[in-house]
Amino acid sequence: MIRGRAALVWALVWAALGCGRDDVEPQPGRTTEPDELVEPSVEPAALELDPIALVHDCEALHRRSHNQALRDPAGSRRDPDVQLLPTLCPNLVLDRAEARRVLLGAGTGDAVAEQVLRLDAWPELQGIARLAVLDRASLPMPSELPDPATALLTPIDDRLLAAVARAEVQLAKPDLGELERTRAYAFLARIHIEALHALGLPPGRPLPPLARMLAARALHYGRQFCRFYWQQRVAGLERVFADTELELLALLIDLENTPHAGDSGLLVLERQLVREYLERSGPHDRIAALARKRPDAGALDTDLLLPLVHELDRLFDHRLIDMALDRAMRAGADPKGYGLDPVIAVVTEDLRARDLREYERRLAKRVERARQQVPRARLEAGPAELEPELPVEWLSAQATAELAHRWLALAHGRPPDFARRHASARALLLLDDRPDALIDLLDRGPSDPVIADAAPILLALLDARDTQSLASLRIRVKFPARDRDTAIRQAFALATRDALMHPR
Repeated sequence: MIRGRAALVWALVWAALGCGRDDVEPQPGRTTEPDELVEPSVEPAALELDPIALVHDCEALHRRSHNQALRDPAGSRRDPDVQLLPTLCPNLVLDRAEARRVLLGAGTGDAVAEQVLRLDAWPELQGIARLAVLDRASLPMPSELPDPATALLTPIDDRLLAAVARAEVQLAKPDLGELERTRAYAFLARIHIEALHALGLPPGRPLPPLARMLAARALHYGRQFCRFYWQQRVAGLERVFADTELELLALLIDLENTPHAGDSGLLVLERQLVREYLERSGPHDRIAALARKRPDAGALDTDLLLPLVHELDRLFDHRLIDMALDRAMRAGADPKGYGLDPVIAVVTEDLRARDLREYERRLAKRVERARQQVPRARLEAGPAELEPELPVEWLSAQATAELAHRWLALAHGRPPDFARRHASARALLLLDDRPDALIDLLDRGPSDPVIADAAPILLALLDARDTQSLASLRIRVKFPARDRDTAIRQAFALATRDALMHPR
């Protein structure tokens, strides 16, 4: 996910919508027209407090955002109308709860940095935001890091941010000693985990965008700390090590309840690496023993993670083809595993369902190599049975695309008023975090007048999210470029890949 390009695209999007700050003042005395509801066909229960309806002014938008807050007091879900308040109603003064929810919904460095300037009244929230964007403190870096085992790491202030900068500088040194490197990773892991705790999110619930930013770093620093600690034990960090393994598992469980299509590159990679680390016998047994001894550890276990079929789905969704194939072959060849044939069937179905047939030759080579290395008895069904797919909490790509289409339909044909800006922005917020739904929506093609009207903005978002996949190339051919040579090249590239002539 190319976050820098995404920020540029969003600037163009707001300009295209006419969402400048000069023309979005609340309009005193304006009467609010009755909401125009769209008959829902997707998740009616989810639309009760968040109907697909025209919103004509800031007062109505503020009222809707309050209703969303009542639905989710802890703020574990993204509140789209709250997110739009600072942009569409810049003169509206937000209270702490609203400012917190706006911050939780900021999923890029640019979006978080913009919120930092609005959080002067709430330094504890501002500290978390500054940590998320690696804001450098006004204080000089300390000569040594705080003790990861005993230091108080909340609230985050200039002193702690200076220590974070010190830790980052230390880790950039190639000749840093193992002791200092381990302690630096321990400090960074702890401060990011403490920042996540300070957000007050309920366990086991979806993580909002800001929490996912922090979680990506917490997973990275936590995994590196556990790896270095295990290679060379550091006196005084025993409890930190045990707690970190437990926190990594708790974070993974939260992420399993969160849609993954819009994950950053760091989160995509670390989520998989941490899962593989925790499923090893050593960490698994240590976590189980700790859960039995400490009531605060609860019943955490790697069995709470989604089954292998979900894991492979996620890897294929992020185009981590080699990682997915390696994971599948290992699971099939394991003496206690599922057998090669059932896993191969699942992988083949996943590739075809995602229009990834061009990778089947790579799969065939992996299968041939695996069959040569695995006894014949392990080719068919193994001692373990593949777990079926479980229901997930988030909407499918098709359902999300349908909701976005309904919002765009409200904006279609309207003058550039407040209601049009709000409806268009609601659709973009849905799609910004769900590139899979963006593909599904654009796949309807320019014959749909709503899609044709919104195509420039939707294609700009697609450019920021995906320029390489076969699915995005199909979209480009459906919406041919104005430049004839570019359109011809895209059509030729699509024909080549459809004919499986592209080397994979």
